[in-house]
Amino acid sequence: MKTTIQTKIWLFVLVTVGIIGCQNPAPQDATSEETAEQSIAGRYGDTTWNVIDAYDPASFNFLLGERDSLDAILNGEISSVCQAKGCWMKMDVEGMDMLVRFRDYGYFVPMNSTGHQATVKGAFYVDSVSVSQLKEYARDAEKSQEEIDAITEHEMRYTFMADGVVIE
Repeated sequence: MKTTIQTKIWLFVLVTVGIIGCQNPAPQDATSEETAEQSIAGRYGDTTWNVIDAYDPASFNFLLGERDSLDAILNGEISSVCQAKGCWMKMDVEGMDMLVRFRDYGYFVPMNSTGHQATVKGAFYVDSVSVSQLKEYARDAEKSQEEIDAITEHEMRYTFMADGVVIE
């Protein structure tokens, strides 16, 4: 009886080792940071457009003219992202600080996208942002209470209502 129990134990150990040994190992050269970087790159929202059709930001004043908005495709670097759920981001487009929101909150971007290049398609406009909205953005960006309390006036800023985003 004792040998039957020992045999079963050894058989269990061998089967377990065999199962574990047959599993596909993670690639040895991929770090968790590289894996996270790969998961950020992607297309969000409506992406049925071509990234190469982006405008030259230097021509904005000319293109905008007397209009209050301009349908455009722009690219730049993501400078910050909403840390609550990725529901907005700020982009640096050739030195122009631009707030990007997503149409109808239909999609969000990864919260760790800061520093990545992105191309957005939608409507570009200059907007007055209320004190309450500025404070909400500051809370989403995890600013200190002191920084939030310092917001006392509305702000005019470049805004983009994006139909789609491509992050590289």
